[in-house]
Amino acid sequence: MTPNIKDIVYKLTAWLPVIGLLMVISAIPYGWSVYQRIGCYTLVISCILYYFIHCRWRDWQWSNQKWVYVIMIALWAMLPIRQFFDATPPTDYYLQQVHYHEWFLYTGIIGILGFSDKLKLKYVAYVMLATSVVMLAHCAYLYFGSDANPDTLPFMRFNILRRTHIHSHMVTGLYANTALILGFASLRRTSRKRTKVIIGVAMVLTWLFILLSNGRVGMISSMLVVGVCTIYYLRQKSRLAAWVSGTIVALLAIAVYTHHPHVLETRGAEPRYAIWDYSLRMGMQQPVCGYGLSTLSKEYVEKMYEDEVVYNNFIIPIISFIPEFAAQGKTMDTHHPHNAFLQYWLAVGIIGVVLLCALFVCAAWLPMGKDRIFLWLFLLVLFLQSMTEPIGAHLMPEFIAVMLFVWENGALRANRADNS
Repeated sequence: MTPNIKDIVYKLTAWLPVIGLLMVISAIPYGWSVYQRIGCYTLVISCILYYFIHCRWRDWQWSNQKWVYVIMIALWAMLPIRQFFDATPPTDYYLQQVHYHEWFLYTGIIGILGFSDKLKLKYVAYVMLATSVVMLAHCAYLYFGSDANPDTLPFMRFNILRRTHIHSHMVTGLYANTALILGFASLRRTSRKRTKVIIGVAMVLTWLFILLSNGRVGMISSMLVVGVCTIYYLRQKSRLAAWVSGTIVALLAIAVYTHHPHVLETRGAEPRYAIWDYSLRMGMQQPVCGYGLSTLSKEYVEKMYEDEVVYNNFIIPIISFIPEFAAQGKTMDTHHPHNAFLQYWLAVGIIGVVLLCALFVCAAWLPMGKDRIFLWLFLLVLFLQSMTEPIGAHLMPEFIAVMLFVWENGALRANRADNS
């Protein structure tokens, strides 16, 4: 092999994992597709080639930041381990959750072995902002270019089209909020005015996409992100300007939230309170080991219809407000705890809660240098989503694992850039 060809192979195998990862990230809001399948194959195959061609085992060494990957693998492993002691044979819900959690396993293995040093946070930021803008444009095209749901109110019609053709507000909201955070992080490291303008325009459109969503948690999270980042940037020039701007953002956030259509519709009637109370009462019956996913998928739903409080305050309001839930029947897809911590506690016991908390704590202390505030904002947004949605189809392990992988891989290079 001539030196030139060898150099080409080295460069190609270093860039292919990055390309595959960016393809997977850009495809997450649209779900499984041929495009994402190609991205997954590219990522896995190129990671193997990169590891052997670049002889990564020679300079491999353990570092404390790799603990985040050990926790990811443990989050996957706890499900089949608990199923081994579950008296109920594997149910569809158990198999579904194991499939979703496989991303923790794959990402953990790749993260421990090592990834290409070509990956940079700004690449992910550009891809995610571009994807968010595409989602907004796609929804606008469907809204103005089709006659679907003509009798629905404009706000709800926009969200129905988004949910039908892209994904739920939980998935798109978390994705777009993360894009905003990475956009702010990229602005800090960008000196070119034209690039800043492009990033700024993309961020405004991304924020608009979030505000048009019927997801209250996503909307509140975006206002926290914009408010904190505004204060963070302006305080370097003037603390007075920073706090004045922060106050203005806070007042605007309150005004937008109180007049948000979905907030007005659900004011005074939050079904999640009933489901959280029910989940806590069920959890106290099996506080240490949990029920196991298979047993939980049967007992949780069946007993829900026997519980007068949760039936009247959760099931009836949800089914009447969202008719599609009634069509899906009595499944964990709709009758779930609406909280990731409660979900793990019910499924596998206290170990599930400990592992999820450990994931947040371990990720929070990744050596991010001056980018730590942006990492913490991402974890805050993720935590808020975890308090209202379970991990699975609603809060995707694929997205959690991949984004923590991106932050961890950008940590060392971020430190080097700050110290240079």
